[in-house]
Amino acid sequence: MLSTVLTILYYILIGYGVILGLNIIFSWIPFVYNYKIPRVIRTIGSWYLGSFRGVLVVGIFDFTTMIGIFLYYLILDFVIYLI
Repeated sequence: MLSTVLTILYYILIGYGVILGLNIIFSWIPFVYNYKIPRVIRTIGSWYLGSFRGVLVVGIFDFTTMIGIFLYYLILDFVIYLI
């Protein structure tokens, strides 16, 4: 039973990882937030990545997204370890 719950959690986290990746890609495309789907993806992705914004900024580059993604996949690996 616990293994089934952890497997479902794993697939939910994989789906959220895809949303985070799309959020990062959409941030590079100008005027993409004029459309509804990228705005929804930004809203969902900002729930997690927004807490890391501005932590590690070097010049004009903001590396905090990489920290957020690294921690996210660290949590995902922990869930895989529990399965």
